[in-house]
Amino acid sequence: MENEKTIGYIDNLVSFGFIAPKRKSLIITDKRLLIVDASSATSIVASVGIGYALGVFGRGITNRVTKENVKETTEKLSQTDLDQLLNSDPNNLALDIASISNIEINRKKIIIKTDQKTFKYKLGNPDVRHRKMDTYSNYVDFLKAALSNKVTAKNP
Repeated sequence: MENEKTIGYIDNLVSFGFIAPKRKSLIITDKRLLIVDASSATSIVASVGIGYALGVFGRGITNRVTKENVKETTEKLSQTDLDQLLNSDPNNLALDIASISNIEINRKKIIIKTDQKTFKYKLGNPDVRHRKMDTYSNYVDFLKAALSNKVTAKNP
C-alpha cells in the first residue's frame, strides 16, 4: 500500500492448530493490521516435542524457547514489502483500520473485532506477563497509535 507507515508489531500470537500451536504476528501500520504467519520449523518442532513430552509445563518452556525466534522473524517481516508479504502466504491477511470496530487486549489475549469477523489469539510472549517489562505497554501503545479510541486495554 502506498505511503504506508509501519508503527510496530505484536509478536507471538498463538492460535491452536491441528498438531502444534500456530504462531502469528500482528504488524500494525497507519492504514491496516496485518496478521501474518510467524511460525518456523524450529518453533513447530519445539512445540510438538516439548509440549507432548511435558504437557502444560512443556508449553511454558516452548514459549520461552521460541520467543526470540518469533520476535526476530516478526521484526524482519515488518521491515519487508508488506504487500509482497501478504501475497507470500494465503493465510496472511490484512484488516483495514476502518473495518475494525474494537480491539480488546490484556496480558493473556487479544481480541480483534471487525464488522465481519472476530479474531482471538493468546499472547504467547512470556515477557507480557511480567509487569516490570515494557513488552505489554509497547503492544498497547502501538495499537493506540493506529486505532486510538478503538482499543480497550486491561491489566496495565
